Amino acid sequence: MITEIVKKEGNLDIYEAIEKRRTVRTFTRGLPEDELRKLLLAGTKAPSGSNAQPWEFIIVDDPKIIAKLAECKYRQTLKMALSDDPKVLEIIRGKKYPSSIDISITTQRALAQKNAYRNSTVLAVCNKKEQKNQRKAWMNIENIASTWMCIENMALAATADGYGIVTSIFREEDKVAAEKLLGIPEDRELATVMLIGVQGDVPGKREQTAGPDFSWLYRNKFGSSAGA
Repeated sequence: MITEIVKKEGNLDIYEAIEKRRTVRTFTRGLPEDELRKLLLAGTKAPSGSNAQPWEFIIVDDPKIIAKLAECKYRQTLKMALSDDPKVLEIIRGKKYPSSIDISITTQRALAQKNAYRNSTVLAVCNKKEQKNQRKAWMNIENIASTWMCIENMALAATADGYGIVTSIFREEDKVAAEKLLGIPEDRELATVMLIGVQGDVPGKREQTAGPDFSWLYRNKFGSSAGA
């Protein structure tokens, strides 16, 4: 297994970690808590606006809570993939699917994602909605950006240590449900749920969807190419 080879060879340098990082969707097991704490410390070395350090974390190891989070994410995935039609959403919430809706492929993917919760370490990442001495409401954007820089630090550190990682995003009513389940107070919000562990299937090659390298690079003004 690639993960085991990486761990035997030791940590990767930063450029190798960036190149090798992939979204891992299947896991064989989680990681020891001492190694998770090592990743957390790496995450909290990220820069933050006004040095607010807005990140907070919840280690989720209660099987009942994990199962409820996984179910919440499962239903959200189906809703996003199938339809925004209110009638269809009600069907999904009731777990009853009419024969006219082909959900076989979508269900397989959603179930794989759901199962990943059972075989990994589950970590909820919270974001403070306000900064100390906050002057403007929009400053929360800085907190969000800082928290995601923390998350990326953790993702690269996990990759360097030979672990797979995926960020699990909750939206709208499913985010509200997850926050309630985790007891997150109103002045905090759920940024993501991270699944970390020994990867199962090896992810494929990263797709180049933004065009050739440096096709997205401009000089001085948008649209003025900086060349390859």
